[in-house]
Amino acid sequence: MRSGGVGDVLADSAHGFIPWLEWTVVDYSAVTTFIPFMALLMMTVSFVRVIRGDRLKVGDFPFFAGSDQFNIALGLFGTLWGIIVIGYYKLDTVSMADLMQCLHTALFSTLMAVVWVFLVDRPILRPYFTRILIENDLALSDDSDIGDAVDRLVIRLSDASDKFDKRQKGFEEAFEKRQKAYEADFEKRQKLFEDAFKKRFEEFENVALRRFASQEAEFIKQMGSFEDAFKRRSEKENEIFRARLEKFEEAFKKRSQEETEELKTRQKVFSDELKKELVEQGEAFRLRQKEYDEDFERRQREYVELFERRIGELEAMARSERERRENADAKLKSVAAALGAGS
Repeated sequence: MRSGGVGDVLADSAHGFIPWLEWTVVDYSAVTTFIPFMALLMMTVSFVRVIRGDRLKVGDFPFFAGSDQFNIALGLFGTLWGIIVIGYYKLDTVSMADLMQCLHTALFSTLMAVVWVFLVDRPILRPYFTRILIENDLALSDDSDIGDAVDRLVIRLSDASDKFDKRQKGFEEAFEKRQKAYEADFEKRQKLFEDAFKKRFEEFENVALRRFASQEAEFIKQMGSFEDAFKRRSEKENEIFRARLEKFEEAFKKRSQEETEELKTRQKVFSDELKKELVEQGEAFRLRQKEYDEDFERRQREYVELFERRIGELEAMARSERERRENADAKLKSVAAALGAGS
C-alpha cells in the first residue's frame, strides 16, 4: 500500500541470518513465520514451567485453550490478506511476479496453519509434552474430560508399545544369537555323525561282503545237493503218480459204466412214472373242466333268469309311470277346461 500500487518499490526478497529459511518470507502477512515463532515461544515457557516443577493441566499443554482454532484463523487471515493486497496494485504496472507474491501470501499462510495444527501440534507436540508431564508427575487431569483420559491412554499405550518393541527386539536378537549357536553346534555334530556313519558303513560293507561271499558259496553248495535230491524225489514221485493215475483211470471207467447203467434204469423208471402221472392229471383235468362247464352253464341260466325278471320289473315300473303321467295329463286338461269355461 505504501508503494502506491507500484510493484517495483517492494524488494524482491528479505534476507535473514538463516538463509535456508528464506522461503518463508514470501508471506506479506507474516503468518508463515508468526505461527512457529509463537509456538516455539510457548514451548520455551512451558519447558521453564516444567523445570520449576509447576503442576499443569495436560489438555492444551504446552499451548493455550483454543490455540489450534487461533492458528487456523491466522491462516485464513493470511489468505484474505494476500487476496486483498492484489487490489492495491495498478493494472498497468502489476506483473506476474507481483501476483504470484500475493498468491504465495494466501497459500503459504493457510498451508502453515494446516500443517502446524494437523501434522505437528496434535499428533507430535502435545503427546510429547503430555508424556513429559506424566513422567515427571506434574500432570493435572479432569476426570470428566474424556479427551484428556484418551490422551493419557494413548500415551501409556505408546509407552507400552515402545517397551514391548524393545523387549521384542531384544528377544529377537537373543533368539537369532541362540539360533546361530544351535546351527553351528548342529553342523558340527552333523559332520561328526557323517564321519562316524561313513566309517561304520564302510566297516559294515566289508563285513557284509565277506559274509555274502561265504553265504553265496554255502548257498551254491546247498543248491547243488538240493537239485540232486529234488531230481531223485521227482523221479520217484513221477512213478508213484503214474501208477496212481492208471488205477484212477480204471476205477473211473468202471464207476462211469455203473453210473451210466444206473442212470438209464432211473431214466426209464422216471419216464414210466411221468407218463402215468400225465395220464392221471389229464383225466383229472378233463373231469374238472367238465365240472367247470356245468357250473358255468348253470350260472349263465341263473343270470339270464335274473336279467329277465329285472327287465320285467323295469317294464312294469315304466307302464305304471306312463299311466300316472297319462292320468296327470288328463287331470290337467280337465282343470284347464274348467278354467276356460269359468272365464
